[in-house]
Amino acid sequence: MGKLGVFLVALMMMGTVKCYGADLSSLPFVTTRAAPPSAPAYVAAISTPAAVQLPEIDFTKWFTAEATADAPADAYHVTTWQQVDSFVAVARTQAGWTEACKKAAAAAGAGRATNAEVGILACSADPSVTPIQQFAVGILGTRAEVALWIRGVPGHSVGGIAGRQGELRLACAVDVIAREGGADSAYAQACKLALATAYVTGDGKATFDALGEAYKLVAAEVAKRDPKIASEPAYFPTGGEKKK
Repeated sequence: MGKLGVFLVALMMMGTVKCYGADLSSLPFVTTRAAPPSAPAYVAAISTPAAVQLPEIDFTKWFTAEATADAPADAYHVTTWQQVDSFVAVARTQAGWTEACKKAAAAAGAGRATNAEVGILACSADPSVTPIQQFAVGILGTRAEVALWIRGVPGHSVGGIAGRQGELRLACAVDVIAREGGADSAYAQACKLALATAYVTGDGKATFDALGEAYKLVAAEVAKRDPKIASEPAYFPTGGEKKK
């Protein structure tokens, strides 16, 4: 009985060895193992940042409403403020701001003070200036929201203005007034103007004008503080970064 068991085990092992060399692909219940499919393109793109797409920009029209022989100056020109709104949407991210401030630097001229309203959007090598520039971008975006709401452009509303002012209020409390001169500073005055709420009672023009004054105040302060335009924006180093 023991010999029979050993014989059966040996027979099974011989059969196993033969199977290694056998062509099993012809059997209906056996298939060769297919190579795993390659990952779809959208999976590979998940960790890849999207390319920054700046809109068509003509800075010369952003801060001057030009009159013609046939029409008066239009401070709320829809195409202009839609362009501003698109620019702001890009400029609010770090990668977007890098491209946006380079574009503004090319249009600002030799120094920031040459054209302060465009100059404030040009890159700064001072990391303490970059948050102030982002505050100015927020003011500009809120002004665009007011202008497009005044013109009745779909998607722009009183709620949209209030939301943007909420972001400005936070910036004023955390960065602008707290770090840039206190309650008597030009920045504090700019914050007060930027948070004007006359639009709530229907006076959009008053809010639009107040935002314009706020933007000019911040632009003038930055032009005095950091007159030299840089090729790249500067940021304070984060936790794991070493200060350059």
